[in-house]
Amino acid sequence: MTRSLSSQAGKAATTSGRAAQRVVRQVVGGGPPAGGRRTQEERRAETRGKLLDATIRSLVEVGYAATTSRRVAELAGVSRGAQTHHFPHRLDLIAEAYEHLANERVRAMGSVVAAMREEGRGIGSLLDVVWADFSSDLFEAGTKIWIAAADDAELRERLLPVEGRVRRVVRTAIADIAGEHADDARLMAKIDLCISTLRGLALAEAFEPREAPSRIERWAVYRPLLEDLIGPIRP
Repeated sequence: MTRSLSSQAGKAATTSGRAAQRVVRQVVGGGPPAGGRRTQEERRAETRGKLLDATIRSLVEVGYAATTSRRVAELAGVSRGAQTHHFPHRLDLIAEAYEHLANERVRAMGSVVAAMREEGRGIGSLLDVVWADFSSDLFEAGTKIWIAAADDAELRERLLPVEGRVRRVVRTAIADIAGEHADDARLMAKIDLCISTLRGLALAEAFEPREAPSRIERWAVYRPLLEDLIGPIRP
């Protein structure tokens, strides 16, 4: 692989990939509350949002086992009474946090893909977006929930419909970018294989972190290899 090709891939990851990741990470940092007098329903929604964001933050910081209802209430800055009013059981809190997390991932991906479509960008840029999503704190938090669900049938049943919706959104995004080639079964199978490969790479990154080379440098190597697998998409 030439230095020029690696440099181009690194630049692509730095632009569309990082842009996507900035959007995806917004939920973990939270945002300023809106001003003005709020209705009771708005206050209720804000409290629930704080609890869900705190759950995701806790999952990222300390993992599933240590994400207790008490810890979440403390992180959210709400009373235990308020927490149990909105989420009487830990399972309810975790399951709804996962749906909240999925909604944020879908929103972020939809926003970036819409911009890509307007700019006429191709499959390589879509790989950047998916890699950014899989490299985010939200993906890591969701993975920790799924690991717990392996031994919790009730939690798993709550997650399955949400995961199915995320998968459909990703497939729709792929079809939108592929355009008239979306009916090419072989091409779509290659793209699907690339997405699965990215998921596996992201899991390896999450649970076997490496300091060198950097994530951006590794992506500069991975991206052209995946593009070679997909092959040229001719008009």
